[in-house]
Amino acid sequence: MGRIHVLDEETINHIAAGEVVERAASVVKELVENAVDAKAAKIIIDLSADTTSVKRIAVTDDGIGVSAEDAVLAFRQHATSKISAPDDLAGIVTLGFRGEALASIAAVSKVTFTSKERGADTPEAVQVVIHGGELIRQTAVGAPEGTTIVVEDLFYNTPARRKFQRSVSTELSHIYDIVERIALAHREVSFVLLYQGKERFRTYGTGAYQDAIAAVFGAAFAKDLTAVDADGRIAKVSGWISKPGCNMRPTPTRFYLSINGRQVSSKSLQWAVREGYGTLLPKGMYPAAFLDITLDPREVDVNVHPTKREVRLSRERDVVSALRDAVYTALHDDTVFEAPAAPAPETQQKLVFEEKQSRIEPEKSYALPKEEPKKADAPFASPKQSLYEKVASYLSPASAAEPDRAAARQTEIQLRRTEGLRKEAEPAKPAVEVPEVLGQIAETYIACRNAKGELLIIDQHAAHERVMYDQLLRKIAEKKASQELLTPITLSLSRAESASMPELSEILSQAGYVIEPFGQDVWAVRSVPVISSTLGDVKVIHEIIAEAAGITEKNPERVLDRVVKTVACRAVVKGNTPLTKNQMERLVRQLAETDSPYTCPHGRPTTLVLSKDKLAAMFLRT
Repeated sequence: MGRIHVLDEETINHIAAGEVVERAASVVKELVENAVDAKAAKIIIDLSADTTSVKRIAVTDDGIGVSAEDAVLAFRQHATSKISAPDDLAGIVTLGFRGEALASIAAVSKVTFTSKERGADTPEAVQVVIHGGELIRQTAVGAPEGTTIVVEDLFYNTPARRKFQRSVSTELSHIYDIVERIALAHREVSFVLLYQGKERFRTYGTGAYQDAIAAVFGAAFAKDLTAVDADGRIAKVSGWISKPGCNMRPTPTRFYLSINGRQVSSKSLQWAVREGYGTLLPKGMYPAAFLDITLDPREVDVNVHPTKREVRLSRERDVVSALRDAVYTALHDDTVFEAPAAPAPETQQKLVFEEKQSRIEPEKSYALPKEEPKKADAPFASPKQSLYEKVASYLSPASAAEPDRAAARQTEIQLRRTEGLRKEAEPAKPAVEVPEVLGQIAETYIACRNAKGELLIIDQHAAHERVMYDQLLRKIAEKKASQELLTPITLSLSRAESASMPELSEILSQAGYVIEPFGQDVWAVRSVPVISSTLGDVKVIHEIIAEAAGITEKNPERVLDRVVKTVACRAVVKGNTPLTKNQMERLVRQLAETDSPYTCPHGRPTTLVLSKDKLAAMFLRT
């Protein structure tokens, strides 16, 4: 006899079950996807468990159902209503198509399948009972239109697979995740998840993405999201993502990406979302993302993974670019720093006069702005006090003391430098609403109120860092990042730093530092970044070179970006620095006029927004 033989049907089904049915969550996924394909408007998932495992899974839908003839055929290997020829694989729009799920599930469990076809002539439904792949009985029963599948004693006949199942809590967490993902991808369907007879969550099938997100994660979470809506030549991208500084996590646990309604896992698409955030995302953190990507079905190969978790895209690079651009565009639609309303005609002349007055002040003067004469110490003493003066008297009582003149002059220089560079920018950004400055908190944060009545808390260092970073990037793009020194600065570097300089010199030059050899382990700095004279300090230059030398990244663009971030950080207003009202107003204006005002280059938030609703909730007024 030969050694090669054809496997029997039972063994084939067990092997297929091993590929498709990994755990209880795999069963739920396949059954729920079948219910969605059956055009159900409502799907109920009912789970029961003991202390050791999930014992019973029941999925009920009000879909189109099947006839008595098809009920048994549905459990045959590779029996499906979704495709009929090889060409159909090129444009699959359903979630299932292989015809493996029911046969694989029935091979390793006890299944009761009850279905009544929608619009059928007979008043009866069909019920099929299968244990371990063997048909036990087929009978007619009373049931509403739709389908109910009950799966019990999963892996009862495959003890080797059963002993590798995790704890009940772990298995339930996988099931919840699967159902949530499908519910978020198919918002036109109402999903109800029950465990031990108690409802765990429910969606309402309204079709609105934010309603589904609120049903799964809560209304407060859904409010901290930004809409994405882009319709490109290759892909349409829609959904919701985290606002900068909100709902960030160290793992991508809240990445919900679907392609043509199919939830998928894709590292390249995760990368595209993070690239869309750019410097708005803290290092090592992931945003929440709920995104639908709609493509031509012919551009997607869904037949590359046994459980259909992965897909292959024929134009993956184009899709990644479209997704990245859609996220970037959504994040740069301001919602806090909005354009002001057009002034009334009678005030137009006054505004023009004030703008001309503001231009009279020479840009190169570094004299400190004149402060108003000190008022009485008692707050709210005068009815003519401005809101700023009233709030400032509480927020910054220490500001009445005489500030350090040298520190104040340095702050003035730093602000005027970024202000001057901003005025050189072409084309200028459209006018934005600059929040009203209320005062300074702990000499580090600026309290403001915007036109919506929201309270803004701005980190002055992070804000100025964003301004400086954006301006330096623009100067680099214009090849105007350097200012030559009259007298070069000499540096003594360590041997390790000197060894890395040949590779770093070009990158440092792009950032504004022109550094050339001047002897053994001695280097001459001939130019520094134009954005700040602070960057010509020997200590600062050493820090920047040390930072650049320690970067393990090989991509020159990423190394340059890291260097630019470090340069921007060293040249700006620091925390624990008292600011005058005039300085705070100018810094807030500069931040508002950047393209990404919500985070610093490292992804830390620049601005926290306390809306009226949030304040009401904090004071238990809701």
